[in-house]
Amino acid sequence: MTRRYIRLLSAMALLALPASTAIAQNGQFDLERTRTVLSRLIEKTLADNGVPSMSIALVRGDSVVWTAAFGYVNMHTRTPATTETLYSTGSSFKSVTATAVMQLAEQGKLKLDDPINKYLGESQVKDSSSKPVTFTHLLSHWSGLTNGAETQPIWSRKLPKTLDGFTSALAWVRAPETKWEYNNFAYGTAGLLVQKISGTEYEKYIVDNILKPLGVTTPHPVYPSPDMVERMALPYSAGGNFGKPMPVEQVHFDVYPAGDIYLTADDMAHYLIAQLNGGVYHGNRILSEQSVREMHKERFGGDYGFGFWMVHDTVSGHTLIHHGGAIQGQRAFLIGDLDAKVGLYYMTNSDFLPDATPPAQSEITYAALKLLRGEKYVPRPEQKGIAVDEKLLNSYVGTYEIGRQTVVVSRIGKALAFQQTGQSTITELVAETPSRFLLKGNKISISFEGDAGSIDRLVVEAGGQRQVATRRK
Repeated sequence: MTRRYIRLLSAMALLALPASTAIAQNGQFDLERTRTVLSRLIEKTLADNGVPSMSIALVRGDSVVWTAAFGYVNMHTRTPATTETLYSTGSSFKSVTATAVMQLAEQGKLKLDDPINKYLGESQVKDSSSKPVTFTHLLSHWSGLTNGAETQPIWSRKLPKTLDGFTSALAWVRAPETKWEYNNFAYGTAGLLVQKISGTEYEKYIVDNILKPLGVTTPHPVYPSPDMVERMALPYSAGGNFGKPMPVEQVHFDVYPAGDIYLTADDMAHYLIAQLNGGVYHGNRILSEQSVREMHKERFGGDYGFGFWMVHDTVSGHTLIHHGGAIQGQRAFLIGDLDAKVGLYYMTNSDFLPDATPPAQSEITYAALKLLRGEKYVPRPEQKGIAVDEKLLNSYVGTYEIGRQTVVVSRIGKALAFQQTGQSTITELVAETPSRFLLKGNKISISFEGDAGSIDRLVVEAGGQRQVATRRK
């Protein structure tokens, strides 16, 4: 599945949204209505999709205007989630690593167009001197380097590779700027570069130079302390036993600067405020306005900046930044409106994320942005499909490939879900016929086809284009 067709969803959904009537500063924001509407939507989402818990923080201007938690962090003990519960940020933390790089650039310790090998010492990547990989390539996913990440179950007693270990094994797959490809290794390497250039271990640098100035008091986001572990949500899968949350293994990544970080939703909301307000949080500046603009600039004709996807809503004229995050059994999502200066951040302890591409697909996000802007929120009609036999749904589950790209079809409760490998977003499929589905909230169709009674391929149709992905044997 090419990224082009997945990203088509953003434009299609956002074009369908009504024009904004006012930016946040001029709108009539009603906190009580916002709390009432979102609480109802969140509780329904958890119940409908087998999600154990969610923690959410809303941002308006330079303030966190509401934090709340729903559900359970431990289904066995029925321990309620609180606003102090810690979850994994997943890849929503990538832009924080990019922020660290931008800080070092402001200090004159690097230039964005410098070759990264200039700073990697003995851990250099295998690229070409004629077109070396730069910081800009690394942070925008245009590096052309080996893509991937390694996880290990915590209780396997095995350690993932070190930052130096996997970085020194990275090599060119293609020349930089040739093709956009989401790359966790690239952001792990960015974290290593922060260490080498600053002379400070990655966690300490992030805490001292970004999180503390933002008023974040969570002390060890990379290496959680014992008292932090007590506050962590356990990971679950929503796909087993017809929607009942099922516990899954806790894992850790080699590429932890790419997103294996533990914080609260409120912590990350502080960071979002700085991104929406030119690098400033409550008078503390972590980046210059120019550096923030650089982070929000799409690169090489794509729609990704430095740690953010950029979406330009042609109806309202607003620009959105967003990024999801995922590790096994946990999801997170960040979205901000740069023009209205509103946004939200939420985290769940489930494989299912209510938001998928596009960022406005979820009714939670759609409602939150409307209400935060002070606009009228009217629930959108719920997209419903026909019932499909359970055995037939199970026959579609699997991994499908097209070129170097893969998509995974899985079960979430009584439905099918669609996910592009390497992406954190999972989208529910709504059945039009027993073999033809729509990505929920969109007009992108997914059909399952086969010969001799077996399902051999998946066909995606979008915008008059048709692509076939072959099932992995």
